[in-house]
Amino acid sequence: MPNPVICTISDACCGCGACSAACPKGCISMERNGLGFSFSIVDPEACIACGACERACPAIGERSVDQLQLVSWAKSDSSELLDRSSSGGMFGLLARNVLSEGGVVCGAAFDDGCRMVHHVLVDNEAGLDALMRSKYVQSSIGKEVYRGVRNAIRSGRRVLFAGTACQVAGMRGYLGKLGESDLFLSVDVICHGVPSPELWSRWIDYRGEAFGSDVRDVNMRNKTTGWLSYSTAYKHVAEKDNAGGIESQVYGEDWYMKAFLSNASLRSSCLACPAKRSSGSDITLGDFWGFQNTHPEVDCSKGVSAVLCNTEKGERAFKAISRLTVNGPTTLDEVIVGNPSLISSVCPHPKRDEFLNDVASGSSIPDLMAKWKFRQSLRQRVRGKLSAFKRRLKKLQILD
Repeated sequence: MPNPVICTISDACCGCGACSAACPKGCISMERNGLGFSFSIVDPEACIACGACERACPAIGERSVDQLQLVSWAKSDSSELLDRSSSGGMFGLLARNVLSEGGVVCGAAFDDGCRMVHHVLVDNEAGLDALMRSKYVQSSIGKEVYRGVRNAIRSGRRVLFAGTACQVAGMRGYLGKLGESDLFLSVDVICHGVPSPELWSRWIDYRGEAFGSDVRDVNMRNKTTGWLSYSTAYKHVAEKDNAGGIESQVYGEDWYMKAFLSNASLRSSCLACPAKRSSGSDITLGDFWGFQNTHPEVDCSKGVSAVLCNTEKGERAFKAISRLTVNGPTTLDEVIVGNPSLISSVCPHPKRDEFLNDVASGSSIPDLMAKWKFRQSLRQRVRGKLSAFKRRLKKLQILD
């Protein structure tokens, strides 16, 4: 029996795991390579060539371009929610609305001492905080999560699924017609690309060793230094006396973030994303970078979101929470100015392959940092200095 098409996609594999979850014979497993990226492995002896994996896979076949029903800027009117969010708090509001109706929310959460990120299902607000805030590392989605989403819909519960475009496309491919149900709300994030999970795991270990205690929590978009000049914060707690602290660096000084933003640590499929603006998501969310230039009258110091409602279902979901926001109309072109990765894949770092080879070969974090500086571009340096100047000016005004 010939191997299924999924065996031929190679680096185009997104690692979403939809094929493995969809396979009725359980003959597809997800295995990690030296960079921590998962790829599908098929047992040809057990395969019955049913095509379920191909229907679920985001990298196979053509999908329709996502349509737009409404484009808006928005931010929560709750200062508390803004502080807990990476951007304008829209995911939190959408999730709370679903939970208030007895629904389920599925999103990415740190695991194994923050060394890994997995998608999990939560059905109460106590568990929601773990799904909030950006996590710049690829999340894995297990079979139990796919089945949990499907079973929740079948039992009549609302489900909000949030992930990257390829993950949303994979979930919708797995669900089939169930994905069209009014009970299922899919949200994709404007995605720059997903970095190596292996690099992240070793980076967390390195941060713990440098601080002298394990990392217990990470906020990759800490706003204590502002939304436009966010910091990456690592919370440490020692085992013996429960003591610890928080260390943070502005994103332009954090080495892991520099590797990510330099497009050196990204998965190969991200360089030619098969699901960008074609994931079938109901809503696309992201930071509205550049908003301060077009809407200086709006306070965006704690973040503002770009909201793209791609379906009528998505528009209804956004309007259901809009009374809890400050919002206004905008255009797709305005969003794209600060978010070019919304419609096009990023260009890789010129020495990306060499860098990833060093990671896969086991080079230590100190050795990687010594060899790979990832210096900021002129634009990034100017932006950082301008943000620092604004913070100092604001502080002087407060003291005055």
